[in-house]
Amino acid sequence: MTTEKKSWRKSRAELQRIVLPADTNVLIDLYGGRLVEWIDNLAAIVAVKHANGRAVTGSIDSLFFLSPIRMGDVVRMEGRVTYVTRSTMEIEVNVFTDDPQTDETRFTTTAYLTYVAIDQNGKPREIPGLLLENDEDRQMFKEGEARSKLRKENLKRVREEHRNID
Repeated sequence: MTTEKKSWRKSRAELQRIVLPADTNVLIDLYGGRLVEWIDNLAAIVAVKHANGRAVTGSIDSLFFLSPIRMGDVVRMEGRVTYVTRSTMEIEVNVFTDDPQTDETRFTTTAYLTYVAIDQNGKPREIPGLLLENDEDRQMFKEGEARSKLRKENLKRVREEHRNID
């Protein structure tokens, strides 16, 4: 990692979308895949800002849809960097749903995505470290480190299983 460090506040981003008919299923609920697309888009913005350049999705952790999102709702997403390695970033995206008719806000989900910073040849490249400014930042980094370890173990297992299939 470079000696340069960057606060998560420098790369944080928010995105809002209104749920339109084309975004919904026959029950007029938001398609889960559409929400994943929006989450990935926001996380990409955060990653590119932190990495100062190109970055690609490496993984998306499990998602739990905790409450339905309906047509006409406003989906509000907040993304930030929680953990970095030499060339990867974990991005946390929290999703909230605002019902404009009732003024009610519901928490919908949290997603953790891993992005890899890449150079012009598509190879991993070094990125700024993460400036840990307070106890909350340090705790989030520690939790991100634990999630990263689990992801690496899962990736190794999947690669080994795939090797046995060929």
